[in-house]
Amino acid sequence: MRKELFLILAGIILISVIVWWNYDSNVDVNIKEIIAPKTLGVDTLKSDSLNQVIVVVQNNEPRPVEIKLETDNAFVDENGKSRDTYIVFGYDGLTYSDIVSTRDKIALQPGENRLTLLMGYKVTGEQDVHIKIINNEILLDDESFTVEVLPPENTVELTYKKSTDGNLEIYEINAYVLNNGQGRAENVEANLSIIDPKTNKTISSETVYLDVPAYSKSSFSTWKGHAAGIIELSSGNNSVERYMPVQVVAKGKVGDQYLVKLTAKWHEENVETEILIPEEPDEKGENNE
Repeated sequence: MRKELFLILAGIILISVIVWWNYDSNVDVNIKEIIAPKTLGVDTLKSDSLNQVIVVVQNNEPRPVEIKLETDNAFVDENGKSRDTYIVFGYDGLTYSDIVSTRDKIALQPGENRLTLLMGYKVTGEQDVHIKIINNEILLDDESFTVEVLPPENTVELTYKKSTDGNLEIYEINAYVLNNGQGRAENVEANLSIIDPKTNKTISSETVYLDVPAYSKSSFSTWKGHAAGIIELSSGNNSVERYMPVQVVAKGKVGDQYLVKLTAKWHEENVETEILIPEEPDEKGENNE
């Protein structure tokens, strides 16, 4: 009986040692520094490391230590829910040499380890980001910081250029959506319309969907070298030219005027601009560009 009791106690001690070895709460690992942006644009893609946070982790053990780097609110979807992110290695300007999910374990080498995390947001506003170092389900260290996620700042622009061909006056219309903000504007609904200002009737219209990166502008026309719209005025008969691939086309007589309107919608934000072409019925100017 005593022998059996001894064996049971020995087994308990052995199991305790194994558990203690695998769940060592005395592992000397801590977050030394977090280098993170104070602001970040919504829907920002990889660009000059703007969507990265560097976590400097110090491993004071003489051996590699296996950890998980867990995060809250480093990646947030369109519903405001935190998602897993990635630890990335060896970016060469085009690709990473390795990508590891924050759900996976990584080995910290003795000394200082610089870990790069990707950040990304589908919503704007202030985000409290929490980073945790986990070793065998035990929290070794954690730190938090705040990042302000900024929206795009969209505006629209219309210009035109006049040319003549015999008895025809041809107005080539160029349309752009501009983003002067830090956030990326994805899936912007842009509409270009030519309207009869006397009747307010839309003569021709087209809607396209554009992505407008931060601090840039995107052309309404996706056909390189082609205008977004065409107005043809004639002192006689109009041409049979269809002006393809341009979709927004109006034909009339010299002396007619048309209202050209450009709108852009991103989420709940709407911006618009409009111009009269020609600006005066008897306009003689060459262009408005």
